[in-house]
Amino acid sequence: MLCISKIGLGTWLLGGDVIANPDNDDEHDIMAIQYAIDNGISHIDTSESYSGGKSEILVGKAIKKYDRSKIFLATKVREWNLSYNKLIDSCFASLKRLSTNYIDLYYVHKQNPKIPIEETCRALNYLLSKGVIKNVGLSNVGISTIEEYNKYLNKKVYAVQNQYNLICRESQCKGVINYCKDNKIKFICWRPILLSYPGVIDPMYSKGTYPLLDKLSEKYHVSNVQIVAKWLLQQENIYIIFKSNKISHIQEILDTQKFTLSTLDWKELDEKFPVKFNKGCASNEFYEIT
Repeated sequence: MLCISKIGLGTWLLGGDVIANPDNDDEHDIMAIQYAIDNGISHIDTSESYSGGKSEILVGKAIKKYDRSKIFLATKVREWNLSYNKLIDSCFASLKRLSTNYIDLYYVHKQNPKIPIEETCRALNYLLSKGVIKNVGLSNVGISTIEEYNKYLNKKVYAVQNQYNLICRESQCKGVINYCKDNKIKFICWRPILLSYPGVIDPMYSKGTYPLLDKLSEKYHVSNVQIVAKWLLQQENIYIIFKSNKISHIQEILDTQKFTLSTLDWKELDEKFPVKFNKGCASNEFYEIT
């Protein structure tokens, strides 16, 4: 089985927003996905709800010319589709939009307190048994939710995708990251760079906003964004999903592979970054992102 790459491409906002944008430049988005693949990113992440399903369609078109066994494809089922029949129907609808006969990693995007986890897992187990999904993932969860799913799944949770970056530290503070490492569950960060919580001066870490980042970017001759991404990528069992349809931004993230933060510099970022929130959607309840 193909190993998941440390750097993955997210596709939120490709094709539109909550619904598809009829004026979207589809070819531009497809070319961006293909550029990422051509330059070593094998992990592509999407969801049934991104652009009303259009993101999955664009991903399917983008990967069509590649050897499918070399692409690690992840998508997600939303909380309103977690009942047994709806989840199965949702999965097959995603397969059709993606133009593939299997999904490498199928996430539960959010929890639904009205639908028992045991019922959701029965559907996931069915899909696993048919080979149409290879692995199950959970997004935006805490430890007790992971443990609850593992009680019922025939194949243990493969990955957890929570918001985590220099500022969003909830998964770190609540022990989710260490739990995943100890239990051989891959921890994947969504929104590894952008942060828009109240109190954040500049969500993209521009020069002049955070002196610590400015100092390190000058030391390593890289951008502030690259320092932020590298802080994550140097952590054991940490993977990132970043969203972009700009080739320059994709290349900027890929170029983080060309340098390594010293142990002291990494620790200074970890301990002394001036803005931290114990947020990040590591919740055992349903939540709304704010």
